[in-house]
Amino acid sequence: MKHILVAIFICLKFTVNAEDSGMHIEQDASWQQILDKARKENKFILLDAYASWCGPCKWMAKEVFPKPEVGAAVNPYYISAKIDMEKGEGLELAKKYNVRNYPTYLFFDANGELVHRSLGSMPASDFITLCTNTLNPDKQFITLKKKYLSGNRDTSFLRMFALNANDAQDSVAQPALKEFLSSVNNELSPANIQLIAYTTNTLQDYGYDIIQQNKEKFYEVLGKNQVDNQLEELVWNEAKKAGKKGSDKEAFKKVIQQYLPEKTDLLCAEYEISLLKRAADWKTYLPKALVFADKFCQNDYERLNSVAGTIWENYKDKASLEKALKFALRSVELNSNFDNNDTVARLYAKLNNKSIAKKYAQTSLELAKKEGVETFDIEQFIKTLK
Repeated sequence: MKHILVAIFICLKFTVNAEDSGMHIEQDASWQQILDKARKENKFILLDAYASWCGPCKWMAKEVFPKPEVGAAVNPYYISAKIDMEKGEGLELAKKYNVRNYPTYLFFDANGELVHRSLGSMPASDFITLCTNTLNPDKQFITLKKKYLSGNRDTSFLRMFALNANDAQDSVAQPALKEFLSSVNNELSPANIQLIAYTTNTLQDYGYDIIQQNKEKFYEVLGKNQVDNQLEELVWNEAKKAGKKGSDKEAFKKVIQQYLPEKTDLLCAEYEISLLKRAADWKTYLPKALVFADKFCQNDYERLNSVAGTIWENYKDKASLEKALKFALRSVELNSNFDNNDTVARLYAKLNNKSIAKKYAQTSLELAKKEGVETFDIEQFIKTLK
């Protein structure tokens, strides 16, 4: 009997430690059950609104949520849950709370009232700050919005509110930004340029025309590559919306032709392989991706790395992996960074060349530390190369 009790104790201890090692997420609970539990325990609710295909969502689930420090900051105060916004009751929740991008984090008080929201992948330290700040009523978006709607137009408040409203995906972000810029006579200081860029998420946003009309000033502060990439992404997103998940490719093309005519062939080809990737049509993806990389990407380190990474993740045969390695090495040659060095390392590892894989993995780790990027994943990978 004594041995049985000891075994039970060890099992229970292990279970508690496993939960405490990271953010505890309610499993197989309905939204109503989560609401009831939060009310009963007088805790906030942290809802990770995700989609199954979302890369940043997967990264957060793998790299951030399991960290002990995240669990310590979240578990005592929140009932945490994950709900796919494209399935089941997630469809209604997405509609009710206007979830358009993933991951979106929705924060509710113990009574089930939405008090704050944010979005995107982020390092564990930033996620902890987000969750901690949300417990403070003065920092909750709902509090800030009430101040704005009640007439607070202090310049510093408007700036802060525009940022928070943007993170909350609230439509008041754009009028708040416009009012802030008006209050400072539309001054394009470095700080204001960063604010405008950060809060410009669509072609219809107030900042888009400002960026277009003042490109040189934005180039000086943010760099030409960053500005051009952002403008291209805005057009890409607008075209994707018009393309209706691939059912209207001509509409996609028309948007590109309107805003970036010189990139029509490139972006239409990229759209084609993105649809194949999303459909997991790997038989068709590979030949089209190889043509895309050879024709359009020989001097584009980001797209080369993207294609190489997709092949690494989804193919096992030596011929495909060697072609991907060629693209990844060219990417490193063009602009060596933690991401493409990591891709090269993983391709070499999959090709059973651990010694060279380790070399590139170490480079990736060093660059990640310099760039302030989360290093847990690459550190764990390096351990497998010993």
